Amino acid sequence: MKLSLPQSWPRPRLWIIHRYLLQEYLGPFVVSLLVFTLILFMGRIMRIMEMIIVKGVGLADICRFCFFIMPYLLVFTLPMAAMVAVLLVFLRLSADREIMALKTAGVSVTQLVPSVLGFAVTTALLCLILSLFASPWGNRSMRQLLLDVTKRRADLGIREQVFNTDFPQLMVFVNQVRSQGEILEGIFISDERDPGLPNTIVAPHGRFYFDYQSQRLMLELFNGRVIRVSQDLNNLHAVEFESYQIPLELFQLAADRHLSEDEMYPTELRQALAQQKPGTLEYNRLIIELGRRFSLPVGGFLLVLMAFPLGISTRGGGRSLGLIIGLISFVLYYLLLTTSWRLGLNETVPPAWAPWLPNLLFGFLAGYLWFRCTRDLAFSVNN
Repeated sequence: MKLSLPQSWPRPRLWIIHRYLLQEYLGPFVVSLLVFTLILFMGRIMRIMEMIIVKGVGLADICRFCFFIMPYLLVFTLPMAAMVAVLLVFLRLSADREIMALKTAGVSVTQLVPSVLGFAVTTALLCLILSLFASPWGNRSMRQLLLDVTKRRADLGIREQVFNTDFPQLMVFVNQVRSQGEILEGIFISDERDPGLPNTIVAPHGRFYFDYQSQRLMLELFNGRVIRVSQDLNNLHAVEFESYQIPLELFQLAADRHLSEDEMYPTELRQALAQQKPGTLEYNRLIIELGRRFSLPVGGFLLVLMAFPLGISTRGGGRSLGLIIGLISFVLYYLLLTTSWRLGLNETVPPAWAPWLPNLLFGFLAGYLWFRCTRDLAFSVNN
């Protein structure tokens, strides 16, 4: 028997329902955003703890470092949190029979779309702003922060009577550090930057300083000796010197004066593309990065749209099943995004298309889910 309302019963005002849904989204969205951002941030905790404990970076600089990295993390966590929020809300409404009550009152599924669409568009716009402007700004600011820290603390990370391995392909031993790193005594260095010709350098004195012309940290040694052993270990050469400079890279990001693609704004990416020859590796990296800036917000929009039919259509143990499907969905999306990046870089697929392949796949998936939802075809699981 079909249940229907008397003709005299008023239909509910849709704007009240949309306002109610938007309010319901906010709680799960904020909690999910905090949790997902914290999870991604945990991957950086070890590096931050090393900077605090081992390298002696101040708390204020660490706080700035965390602030600058947030835009990059939010580009990924905003869509994830928005999808989970919409999914959880409609799973609860379905489990509590509120969706059925709305249908009984004459409100169809398609009439609930504006709140979901508005939430998805808002999420996509925020993600777009972060992707185009905030994320490259944060990456640039982080580079400058590391450069400033290196200028202020040229002795950063050097410990007495310890084999320091903070510098790539260099092992540095210092017997004594005086005057806050300005004077080093008893220096032993194993230099393997040239694998075919490793050097051993010893010097009684040395100092760190920052070379503003090359924008690099330098180690200057005095009255020492460079010892080289041939590959067959039969010949040994020793060269004495009065002064010897070694360029160091404590922070590789700070030492590189060229902007990487994730530090460029869209206009700079286009200018860099114009200077590269199509088909080269650098050209592929730039065009993939430019496409990724726009494809990620679109992907976030699609993920939120997918959450709506998943939440409504999942029945019979739907809370757990729908949430699992939702989590698998955005994990699969980012795995596909990484795979397409590699395929585009190797020109297995056209580089300009590579960032959009996951969106194409998930666009078809979202369309299929909406098709089932509008026809009230449920995903059911027997308890």
